[in-house]
Amino acid sequence: MRGIVRKIVFLPFLIIVLAGCGSSPKVESPSGEGKSLDTAIQEAAVQMETNLPGQTKVALVSVASSSAQLSEYVISRLEAALVGGKKLIVVDRANLDRIREEQGFQLSGEVSDESAKAIGQLLGAGAIVTGSFTDLGDVYSLTLKAINMETAAVAVSYPADVARSTRIQTMLASGGGAAGTQTARAKPASVVVETPAVPAAPPEPVYEKEYKVGDRGPAGGWIFYDKGRVTNGWRYLEAAPSETEFTAAWGMKNETVGGTGTGIGAGKRNGEILVKYLDGKREIGGLAQVCTDLFIGGFDGWFLPSKDELDLMYKNLKVKRIGGFGDSVYFSSSEIDGYAAWVQRFGDGRQENAWFNGADKEQARLVRAIRQF
Repeated sequence: MRGIVRKIVFLPFLIIVLAGCGSSPKVESPSGEGKSLDTAIQEAAVQMETNLPGQTKVALVSVASSSAQLSEYVISRLEAALVGGKKLIVVDRANLDRIREEQGFQLSGEVSDESAKAIGQLLGAGAIVTGSFTDLGDVYSLTLKAINMETAAVAVSYPADVARSTRIQTMLASGGGAAGTQTARAKPASVVVETPAVPAAPPEPVYEKEYKVGDRGPAGGWIFYDKGRVTNGWRYLEAAPSETEFTAAWGMKNETVGGTGTGIGAGKRNGEILVKYLDGKREIGGLAQVCTDLFIGGFDGWFLPSKDELDLMYKNLKVKRIGGFGDSVYFSSSEIDGYAAWVQRFGDGRQENAWFNGADKEQARLVRAIRQF
């Protein structure tokens, strides 16, 4: 009987010992708190799909952190989740990266709501997403926020505790973010590392005079946009003089070029895409090539305006009776699909699918070229 008692007393002790052995140190999450980073991103994506109107155009602006690599990871995984969900439209990264460069901020930098909204407007987005990733010691904190541009209300505010992991620690160690910089590792004295020379960035242009919207431009056209400062090599947009207008077809019907943007600053890149894609085809580059070949007032570098640039021409020139615009329909360089591109009626300012306006890509519409300087 006494032996039986010993077994009963010893058994709980044995269970406790074995449990202690089974709970050896956890490398990924010592405290056992927090969820994986990918799980948190997926949950945030679901909340955005649930709380934003279907087919809203979303700009993933920034995630502030001490690592540019980690910020890029969060944005790219969130983009993949939203694209895969097919309920929202994600702004093309190339257009967003160009706006970031022009506005002078990093993907991993702090961005105010006001600045983020301004970026969203430039991109024609219906919603913007910003976030932050910080180290709280036992866990990390991920916060993602989506603002509805139409209502200016916060549609989604997603906070999550994220478990520590080797992958996150590796990305954070790379530095280069808002709160950290790349840390150079010491190399053995016997190793000689040749560092290639980095070419200096070209100097930003210096203008003999400053222009206001509505002024005559250097090429004899009309200034219709001023960024306020020089970024990415330009500050102003100038519309060509009225006597240079022409009519032309956009390109080939039933062929989707892809990659064109709608925002301010997208027109030049759109033109390059169109000329390259349509070169050698039966439309011989269409109206984009005609714009590229223009030489007006001693200046080249003309291109077809994007959807939003065309709208600025209407609002800042046509409405004010500047620039000699009629009430015709003008083509933009922003593609919709294989059949149509965006056009704008300068009689009432309405922007339309060219197909609904009675014109596919192979039917001619009026064109007013613009340039950056």
